[in-house]
Amino acid sequence: MAIPANLSQAGDQTFNQLKQENSKESSAKRHVLVVDDEYGPRQSLRMLLKEDYEVHLAENAAEAMNMLQELPIGLVVSDIRMPKVTGVELLAQIKAFSNDIEVIIMTGYGELETAMKAVEHGAYSYIEKPFDTHHMLDCVNSAFNKHQTERDRRVLENLALEASRFETLGRYVSGTMHDMGTPLTVLSSHLELLSIKPDRDDIDERVNVMREQVKFCTDMARGTMDFLRHDKGTSGPMQLHNVVNSSLTLAQPYFRECKVMCETQLAADLPKITGEKMLFRQCILNVINNACQAMQGQEDHRTIYLGTQEEGDDVCLTIEDNGPGIPAESQKQIFEMFFSTKGENGTGLGLGVVRNVMQRNGGSIELINSVRGNGACFLFRFPKAKEMTPLT
Repeated sequence: MAIPANLSQAGDQTFNQLKQENSKESSAKRHVLVVDDEYGPRQSLRMLLKEDYEVHLAENAAEAMNMLQELPIGLVVSDIRMPKVTGVELLAQIKAFSNDIEVIIMTGYGELETAMKAVEHGAYSYIEKPFDTHHMLDCVNSAFNKHQTERDRRVLENLALEASRFETLGRYVSGTMHDMGTPLTVLSSHLELLSIKPDRDDIDERVNVMREQVKFCTDMARGTMDFLRHDKGTSGPMQLHNVVNSSLTLAQPYFRECKVMCETQLAADLPKITGEKMLFRQCILNVINNACQAMQGQEDHRTIYLGTQEEGDDVCLTIEDNGPGIPAESQKQIFEMFFSTKGENGTGLGLGVVRNVMQRNGGSIELINSVRGNGACFLFRFPKAKEMTPLT
């Protein structure tokens, strides 16, 4: 199905916007934040790095976190031992704020074990004080190279997500226009009868029927507008069932096209999850679309099963189909970027992007054994929403 011209133009605008944002950040001077409660070390790092980087200074964690919200910081170099909030605690706050920011920990003698644990929890590296200037410069440069690589990957993911969103929108609009045909025909026939004989005895009944058909059309139009008015980039608490139900609504045209039935078993009273609703919905739709495509070749019934449950700190969603399943030799590669089981018909971006989006939002996705047969079964784990603790 061809996507309408205005949707294609919107996709081009999104691509150009992402490309411009990437170009701006690539050409601009890279920003480093140095955090140390001692004046001397802060200034020595500023003098060392100022030729190649835009250097910002903070003497404590609270000041550092305020700067992160105002400046495009790509790297933080922090002392490990500071009063009130240590460098390791600051690392946790930084990664909670943005996992894209790289962190280098500076450590003194006797603190190596703590520094190594910091690396295990997301720090790019640690450097012993007093540091070698060449080693520090090399470490800062390699940290920024990683930061840029992650940014490039993110741009690619965003493009893939936007392409998926526009494809979904095209299917949904096409299905909506098709579904509107029936109520419009009913409205037309009733109006024709009323124009012939306005004083009919059953006029109230016919007006009520027309009202129902108008409401049906209005609801479908509102659903399309809700999809268009997604809040991209915003994160917050939400009900998983709302995300699942909106995904299933958008998938209805594809279900009809592929002759696929859908069965749900959604647990009651699940806690809220946190993350980006639009991204979660696209992840779910991606797996649903893959399942529909996988079952196209089979003649017997085609069914997708969705179930939700609570497990520990996670709220879980399983999506399973009764298709042929994923070949054993491909199962370890399906989440790799650019790997596809569809040959020339696939980009290999789908499940790789889904995995990265889930991880970026504190969740995960994995392929698990099917409980109904040989079909594919994916398990999503979404993080429960928690109250944010204010920084002090």
